[in-house]
Amino acid sequence: MPTRRHRFHRSPWAMLIALIASVPAFYDSMMPTPATWATWMYVVSGFVVLGWAWSARRAARLVQHGGDRHRQLGDDTHTWGMRPSEERLDWFLGASLLLSAVLPQSNVSEPALVWRLVISVLMLYRLLKISMPLLTETGLARLLVLGASVLGLCGIGFYWLDPGVKTVNEGLWLAFSTAATVGYGDVVPSSTASRVFSVFVVLLGYGVLSLVTASIAAMFVGTQERKVEREILRDMHEQLKTVHEEIAQLRAELRAELRAARQASQEDQRKRQ
Repeated sequence: MPTRRHRFHRSPWAMLIALIASVPAFYDSMMPTPATWATWMYVVSGFVVLGWAWSARRAARLVQHGGDRHRQLGDDTHTWGMRPSEERLDWFLGASLLLSAVLPQSNVSEPALVWRLVISVLMLYRLLKISMPLLTETGLARLLVLGASVLGLCGIGFYWLDPGVKTVNEGLWLAFSTAATVGYGDVVPSSTASRVFSVFVVLLGYGVLSLVTASIAAMFVGTQERKVEREILRDMHEQLKTVHEEIAQLRAELRAELRAARQASQEDQRKRQ
C-alpha cells in the first residue's frame, strides 16, 4: 500500500482546486482597484502546484529504485497521466504562479499582462489534461450539471469584471451567448478584463456545451440503435423458429422413413425364411 505522503499526488482534486483558484487572481490583477487576496491566491496555488510536482518526482524515484511495492505505487501515480513533460510543466507553472504574485498588476504593466496570459493558457491546458479522466464515460445528467455550473460561474465572472453588465442575469446571458458563439450583440464585453475572460469562456464553455450536445445526440442515436437491434433480434428469433420447425419436420420425416425401411427389411427377412 502507498504511504500517506504520496496520496497527495494520486488525487487530482488538489491540483484542480489550485488551478481554478488562481483564475480569479488573474482577472483581479486587471481590475482598476486590485484586491490584496489576489496575491495570496497566486502564492497558495503556486505552492500547491509545486507540492504536486514534488510528490510526482518523489513517487517516480521510488518506482525507479524500489521493488514491487514501489512499482505498484508507480502504477497509481500514473493514473492521472503524469508524464515527464507534464511533471516539468507543473514545476514551471508552480514557479510561474509565485512569480506572478510579485509582478506588477496587469492593468499597469503590459509585460506582466502578457506573462500572465501565457501562464493562463498553460494552466487551461493542464486543467483539461487533469480533468479529462473525470469527463470520460460521464452521464448526461452530470454533463448538464457541469454545463450549468460552468455557465453560472462565467456569468458571475462577467458581472464581476464588466462594468457594463449590470445584473447577474445579463452576465449569464452574455456567458451563454459567448460560449455558444452566437453573439447577438445586445450585451457585449466592454472592459479589457471581460474581453480576455470571453476568450476563455469560448474555449471552455463551447467545449462543455459540445459535450452536452454530443451526449444528447448519442442518446438519440443509441435509442435508434437499440430499436434496430431489437428488430434484428426479432427477425433472428423468427428465422431461428422457422429453422427449428423445419429441422423438426425433417427429423419426423427421417424417422418415418427409417421405420418404413425397417418394416420393409423385416418383411423381406420373413419372406426369405
